[in-house]
Amino acid sequence: MCARRVFRPLAALLAAVVVMFGYPSLTVAQSSADQDARMKALQQQLDELNKQLKAMKEDQAKTSKTVSTVDKAWNTFIKGFFGTLDVSIDATTKGMSDFVAYPYTSLGVNGGPPYMQGPAKGGGAHPYGNVGWMGMMSSNGSNIGYRGTHQIGTSSVDFIYQVSASIDMAAAPGLANTWTKSSNTVQGAIGLGDTFIGLRSKSWGQLRFGEMYTPYKTSTDRLNPFAGMLGNYSTIIGNSGGDNRIEFGTRQDHVIAYLSPSFSGFSFDASYGFAQNVDPYNTTLPLGSVDCAGANNPGSGNLFLNCDDGAWSYTYGGDLKFETGGLYLVAAYELHGKVNRSSDGIGSNNPFYGALPGSANCLAPNNSPLLDCGTFLAFAGEFPQAAAVSTPPFNPYYDSVDEWAAKVGGQYHFAFGLTVSYLWEKLERKLPAVMEFQDERTRPNAQWVAVEYELPGGADRVAAGFAHAGATPGDPGGQHNFNPNLVGQNRANMFTFAYWHKFDKQLLWYFDWAETLNYGNAHYDIGAGSHGIKTDCHDATHTPFIDYSSAGPTTWGGCHPQGISTGLNFKF
Repeated sequence: MCARRVFRPLAALLAAVVVMFGYPSLTVAQSSADQDARMKALQQQLDELNKQLKAMKEDQAKTSKTVSTVDKAWNTFIKGFFGTLDVSIDATTKGMSDFVAYPYTSLGVNGGPPYMQGPAKGGGAHPYGNVGWMGMMSSNGSNIGYRGTHQIGTSSVDFIYQVSASIDMAAAPGLANTWTKSSNTVQGAIGLGDTFIGLRSKSWGQLRFGEMYTPYKTSTDRLNPFAGMLGNYSTIIGNSGGDNRIEFGTRQDHVIAYLSPSFSGFSFDASYGFAQNVDPYNTTLPLGSVDCAGANNPGSGNLFLNCDDGAWSYTYGGDLKFETGGLYLVAAYELHGKVNRSSDGIGSNNPFYGALPGSANCLAPNNSPLLDCGTFLAFAGEFPQAAAVSTPPFNPYYDSVDEWAAKVGGQYHFAFGLTVSYLWEKLERKLPAVMEFQDERTRPNAQWVAVEYELPGGADRVAAGFAHAGATPGDPGGQHNFNPNLVGQNRANMFTFAYWHKFDKQLLWYFDWAETLNYGNAHYDIGAGSHGIKTDCHDATHTPFIDYSSAGPTTWGGCHPQGISTGLNFKF
């Protein structure tokens, strides 16, 4: 249409020029008045043509500006989406099929599961169920989210937001319920991932409010090339119990976090998590949460649907980092207040707990104040048959105390593609001296070493890792295949190897192998952290009710879990 509008007056103008200059004889015969009229008419046509050309340019500019604005807004919206899709095929073994329960019956004492007098529960003296090699499919750290910013007026401060959902690519969403614990968290739901709002400024950093990983975890993520894989460092680092739950590396609810900008290479972060629990010993769910605090599900520890296996009240912590060139240095600390471990009293009739008189049934004279006999006797009155094979938990007054973790580490990246990482960590549980005999949470020494090399061309990468968990001063002996002759020897070593091939910037394939060698009474697994399927030291023993007997899956100390994994990882 615009071409037609321009062409018509242009054609008229050309015709006038041809008429004027093509017939000179007529021009001479005309009067000067006629010539002036024609020139005036020609000028009017030129003016009209200029107006149309100007209008056309303005229309084109408006259209171009509108299209540019729409394209920019659409591109900004699309760039807000992010995620990781990761699915692997695994083959793992618990490495304990030939184990035999320690023969407490020879001592003439009921040592608690799996060392009961007479026929042992489940599989007899051996681990029950399939504890050998098993094939499986696992979704590992898969998530989808959206993030964005909004400038506040004309200021230099932005409003920031992020909504994320951790999803399972290999199974339908739902509640994570088993015969030993019940989780109220719906897998795959919006908000099951780092989800927050906040403020950000280039001059003073970021302030976030919501659910998120804390600085204690995020500050050393880069030292762990095996994140989401079997044998990643979370098997030991941040893991105070040796099972498949990470105490100092979990996503926390109700958190305020501050992230500073870099000051000549130095930066720091800090976080605080609100308690929101009306119970002084954190046996109940925090207000506003669907599960217990501390990555602790209701009923874990084989108790009632309480929070007696690691729930905390408040938390706080932070980190200090320095980075220049290929060098990265970090120190981090985190404290969990009033952590409830009363479930460690399961099996309190174990001979190792000889300091607890009357612990077998809470009815003998001089019962130990360390036991929660009030709760146990109430349970026994309602379920007398179950109580006959059960043992009381510890008194939360004595077994709800602070726990803290500290670590220092560093990384150096060489220009030729080699990256070396090292991390040292200490964990401590501030128990009174009378309770230290069952303390497996204090660990003076854990170490992690990783070596990663990017092959020439950048498409292929290999890495190897080694983790060591030092011994703890005590052990909750009634909970697993406990050998009292090996107290203080619950240490472990883990080895990991992985290979990655990158097809492009977003898609890669990987192969992974890992093995954990547990010594004495240790029971660390492989896969703790963000790998979907954990291979731990529990057998398949089960029962139709939850009580204080540890009647659910029994932990076999000294297991050697091992596995291989291969999968695809796509990031967008």
